[in-house]
Amino acid sequence: SLYKEQSFDAKGFSFGFQRVLWGYFKKLVIADRIVVAVLEITKNPETYDGIFVLVGMVFYAIQLYADFTGGIDITIGIAQMLGIKVRENFIRPYFSKSIVEYWRRWHITMGTWFKDYIFYPISVCKPMLNLSKSSRKRLGDKLGKRVPVYLATMSVWFTTGIWHGSSWNFIVWGLLNGVVILVSQEFEPLYAKFHQRFHVSKTFGFRLFQVMRTFLLMSSLRILDCYRDVGLSFRMFGSMFTKLNVNKLFTGSLLKLGLNISDYILLLIGVIVLIAFSLVQRSGSVREKISVKPVVLRYAVYILLFFSIIIFGAYGIGFDSNQFIYNQF
Repeated sequence: SLYKEQSFDAKGFSFGFQRVLWGYFKKLVIADRIVVAVLEITKNPETYDGIFVLVGMVFYAIQLYADFTGGIDITIGIAQMLGIKVRENFIRPYFSKSIVEYWRRWHITMGTWFKDYIFYPISVCKPMLNLSKSSRKRLGDKLGKRVPVYLATMSVWFTTGIWHGSSWNFIVWGLLNGVVILVSQEFEPLYAKFHQRFHVSKTFGFRLFQVMRTFLLMSSLRILDCYRDVGLSFRMFGSMFTKLNVNKLFTGSLLKLGLNISDYILLLIGVIVLIAFSLVQRSGSVREKISVKPVVLRYAVYILLFFSIIIFGAYGIGFDSNQFIYNQF
């Protein structure tokens, strides 16, 4: 609690500082470097269509995650240094196997707020209860009882879009999320029958497919955020299917996006480290695991992380100072 008297805790201070460093690694080494290519692609749609929309879509997903979670890591880390416990806001969302699971893991505090103050109040308000009764009479119990849920869900996602911004691209983005969630829930019984019949749900290959499917689906919806124009966003999305032309990636075009070979190597290493960290994190705290290692190894990891930020962070000449994306909302 903010108002509770705190006492100094050396372990908490150390762990908090480590998390601050990890947050700056994600922000400066990954997010602020890859944003250069994202802006080059999205600011020049007449030049970069087809395969570059897919590249920009994936790059933006990486940027957004590294920027968002980097800022949260810094915030939680500073709080931990002061002895204050702050709730986690992101729990490896890109490992989600469905869009519903994704939104349980992404921006958790926002989702909880909308559920508690938008979804539930709308679901149980008197007009909605009356609508539920009349819908059951006209449509039957099975379909009728879903009408209030549909309306409450779409209200939440309309409000979520408005929360991100009052422009149409955010509103459409929010509503599309709502539609995808409702459609996926309607098909859930069909998915269950498919899994039961073919026994594929527990195989690694199928789980990987689910993760990649969810990642690409969520990333494609964010095209509306990238281009900030509804019509242009749909045209660029369509160009991925009509003008894909993968060969463009092998003509040196990637080096025209503002990043050189060294930048791409650093990004690749950074993303691999990020994925490896997330995989290890599934079985417990990474900091706890490091803390029980020999002292030489522990401090080697800390020093490597610190100097990685200092040496490879995207700042100084040639890079613009970028605020955290959170500041836009």
